[in-house]
Amino acid sequence: MPFIIIVVVLVVLSVLLTFDTTWMNLLQGTRNELVFAERNKDYGAFDLRQSYTRRLGVSMVAAIIFFGVVVGTPFILSKVGDKAPEPEKVKIVEVNLDLFEDEQPDEPPPPPEIVPPAQPQIETVQFVAVEASDEPVEAPPPTQEDLSATTASTTTQEGEKIDAPPPPPPPVDEETYDLAAVQEQPDFPGGMAKMYEFLQKNTKYPDMEFDAGIQGKVFIEFVVDRDGSVDDVKVRRGVSPGLDKEALRAVRSMPKWNPGKMNGKAVKVRFTIPVDFKLK
Repeated sequence: MPFIIIVVVLVVLSVLLTFDTTWMNLLQGTRNELVFAERNKDYGAFDLRQSYTRRLGVSMVAAIIFFGVVVGTPFILSKVGDKAPEPEKVKIVEVNLDLFEDEQPDEPPPPPEIVPPAQPQIETVQFVAVEASDEPVEAPPPTQEDLSATTASTTTQEGEKIDAPPPPPPPVDEETYDLAAVQEQPDFPGGMAKMYEFLQKNTKYPDMEFDAGIQGKVFIEFVVDRDGSVDDVKVRRGVSPGLDKEALRAVRSMPKWNPGKMNGKAVKVRFTIPVDFKLK
């Protein structure tokens, strides 16, 4: 658009200069005759002024033709080329969803009923609480001998005499001592120096941490059991997933320790050690 405006302005100015008949117009014929009187009119300036109008017309026609070609070519090509296919019209059809029923999957057959095996009838003796009363007792309560030979129940019935096993003892919650609280601390076979030598030989630097240059100390907490085995191993303070996993594996692979003791008795002791990873 700016190009068109500039061309139009130049054309208008050229036309105005052509029709300007004042003395100041360099293209005015009378002025040119007086200026070039008794001079060599074959000189270039006189010829340029005389032929200006003709050259201006030729230039305008050429510019109009060029502009028409530039602007009209895309329009002509768009008309001559293949037309873009019109988008296919989508027909909307109303569907009654009530006509469609959800297909229910076939329900699997019910599992066979498990019939528990018949239990033997156990001989029992009805236990009756003794209450103070003036009325005569029709059925005396079972004696201690009867209760020791059979099982007490709410009813009396005949059956097999089965010795009821005694109830299991309640689980004993063994105390786990901290390292500073035991009289005799756990000891790795050969001492702590051998333990760190064992960890150094049995740890492998993970590839990802090695390539990334990650290093540091992983603090591992574990429990030395009463038999010296290493149990309840976990990370107390980690560095990275790869180093933490390798430190856990190395500590779990340690041989049995000499267990800690309290009053000469082996006890569980909680221990914390650092596993050092350094890049060489």
